[in-house]
Amino acid sequence: MSRKSSNKYRRFSFLSDWRGIKNTLGEMRGIGHPQQPKLSKDYAPAHPDPSLDERWFIKTITDKVENHPENSMEFPFAGERIFDQPPVGFVAGDDPIFVKFKEIIGPHHYTPAEIMAWHAKKNGVTPPPAGEISVVSFVLPITEKTRQENAGETEWCSERWAQTRLRGEIFSQALVREMVAFLMGKGILAVSPDVTPMFRKKRYPKVGWASPWSHRHIAYAAGLGTFGQNNLLITEKGCAHRVGSFIVHRKLNPNRQRPENIHAYCLQDQGIECLKCAKRCPAGAININGHDKETCYGRVAKSLRHCNKNYHIFIYGCGLCSVNVPCEARIPVKPERRP
Repeated sequence: MSRKSSNKYRRFSFLSDWRGIKNTLGEMRGIGHPQQPKLSKDYAPAHPDPSLDERWFIKTITDKVENHPENSMEFPFAGERIFDQPPVGFVAGDDPIFVKFKEIIGPHHYTPAEIMAWHAKKNGVTPPPAGEISVVSFVLPITEKTRQENAGETEWCSERWAQTRLRGEIFSQALVREMVAFLMGKGILAVSPDVTPMFRKKRYPKVGWASPWSHRHIAYAAGLGTFGQNNLLITEKGCAHRVGSFIVHRKLNPNRQRPENIHAYCLQDQGIECLKCAKRCPAGAININGHDKETCYGRVAKSLRHCNKNYHIFIYGCGLCSVNVPCEARIPVKPERRP
């Protein structure tokens, strides 16, 4: 298909790009998601399958990222992979950090136990104790080609980045739905908070635009990274990524050490002059004091028109502050101090 014919077909993407529209409604309003899978009648929490351990979760998620057909771009980049191999981490459902999140993020942020209680009730079973559940968190690193393309932009996100923002989110949700459906079919309660009616972004008094389940904060809790000046999570694969998570009635051992300092990997926070993410932000939403979410949101919202007009995709995005920076694809190395 030629660029001309494809553009003609998707010229009115604000009407015809139903996947983009559906994804946006789900993310912002918590509607339009597929029905949650039903729990198998063979529900037997006292006799868990020993093969479904930490290694199984890591291998299964890694294999899906490697081989899933949804982890691919569409025209004009058809066949290109969206994400590289994912780091995976676990955190116990009764970890005290979830109570702290209600103080730091706000009382609107659910704990794993609250989400699981809602899910158990929907399936007619007794909610498991917080100490018997775990959260599985994963980071989906954006490919080098997409990062390089977005690094060449200064005002709006590139086309590959826009596709990653939409297609990548669709893939992430598909991955989690498949994991949850498999586990539920095995009689193991599992749920992904961001594909339930409980999930919707809105403005909250303390933190502005936020969701009731922050994948980034969950990833920090699982030891997968710490926050940068741009409020993105700096991981071993950098800060140019998408993040996902789900809750499972399974005791999984945490496999990573969580830094006490939530900014431990940020050069600026460690007293090394950087602020390159601030220089990359076209809205001026990042400075020495951190990240202004309202200014950032205003700029990102305007990108919806740009992506529709130029890429014919119903999506918003930016990501300029996550590329062409020291923490783009790794934890930045601190320069050695001269004697």
